Amino acid sequence: AADCTYNPIPVCSLPIQAFLLCDSPAAASIQEQYCESLLPVTNHTGPQCNASVDLIGTCWPRSAVGQLVARPCPEYFYGVRYNTTNNGYRECLANGSWAARVNYSQCQEILSEEKKSKLHYHIAVIINYLGHCVSLGALLVAFVLFMRLRSIRCLRNIIHWNLITAFILRNATWFVVQLTMSPEVHESNVVWCRLVTAAYNYFHVTNFFWMFGEGCYLHTAIVLTYSTDKLRKWMFICIGWCIPFPIIVAWAIGKLYYDNEKCWFGKRAGVYTDYIYQGPMILVLLINFIFLFNIVRILMTKLRASTTSETIQYRKAVKATLVLLPLLGITYMLFFVNPGEDEISRIVFIYFNSFLESFQGFFVSVFYCFLNSEVRSAVRKRWHRWQDKHSIRARVARAMSIPTSPTRVSFHSIKQSTAV
Repeated sequence: AADCTYNPIPVCSLPIQAFLLCDSPAAASIQEQYCESLLPVTNHTGPQCNASVDLIGTCWPRSAVGQLVARPCPEYFYGVRYNTTNNGYRECLANGSWAARVNYSQCQEILSEEKKSKLHYHIAVIINYLGHCVSLGALLVAFVLFMRLRSIRCLRNIIHWNLITAFILRNATWFVVQLTMSPEVHESNVVWCRLVTAAYNYFHVTNFFWMFGEGCYLHTAIVLTYSTDKLRKWMFICIGWCIPFPIIVAWAIGKLYYDNEKCWFGKRAGVYTDYIYQGPMILVLLINFIFLFNIVRILMTKLRASTTSETIQYRKAVKATLVLLPLLGITYMLFFVNPGEDEISRIVFIYFNSFLESFQGFFVSVFYCFLNSEVRSAVRKRWHRWQDKHSIRARVARAMSIPTSPTRVSFHSIKQSTAV
């Protein structure tokens, strides 16, 4: 006796799990009889394949040899739902038997909402890792260039250098957060994970305050028409590195007393401690927009006819800031946007936010370093100097050169004159 039971439920219309498959001849015969009773009778003359049920429970009707038969994809298979509007294909061979292989390549899984969310989440994670890797690499190259090229070390480029440094530290702490903050660590809420979160938020704030420093410098130089010689490096260091520190300390104290859980990530309903550092970020962002409005107004009126090299540099700096400031601002403001219940809106929101958030450092490096004419000119000079120093022609010329003193030259000249 067959070691299985037959459940007379229509396999073509109900989940495949409802139809028990086994390899015994008796069960196979019962399945074929049952399958033939479900399908319309077709009259074929000549050789034909009998009705059959394949290994996943699809009924294949009696068909003429050489025919490629189409059947709807199964509705369910091993708990996975498939699109039944597509078809699977099986050939009736010339010897009157069905092909062992059934072509189910067009049968596509219908993803549930949960699976779709997981899929988009994993893609967003990949975009984030890729973007932060690219950004960190570009930022490190820009950092080394500003460090090595001492000839361009003016206050404006020092501000660029510090902004790039702030982004490097933020990207580095992002990787620390991603690689160490497991669900178990979140639940344990240990001290070191809270310190990592505080460090990440501190460097996040410094990004905005160094962008504010960029705006302050340009506004002072162009709108207020002060000499930039009066500006000091320590002023901008206080703005970029010092002011964010007490802000994060105040936020950490608020978290410690009112929302001390999950390594200080996220926020509890009704608790607004995160606005302690988010508020100043929004404030300096709005002030920078005002600065840029005034700067662009002045450049379009008073400085349009000016062609001095300093004015040209200011214009280029403004162009870079005009691109970067909205970029930085948009990505942060997106955290306050609710994409709604529409599926497409949520997907666009996830990908757009992940891309801009992770590639910020790359854009900063490009606009403030790689497209900086001073940096490019200094790199070009360094490169030419290196080529001249290491070229074979230069070494041969140095080896063949004979140093002569004024006395020897004069002696030979006198001798030649006497001979004449």
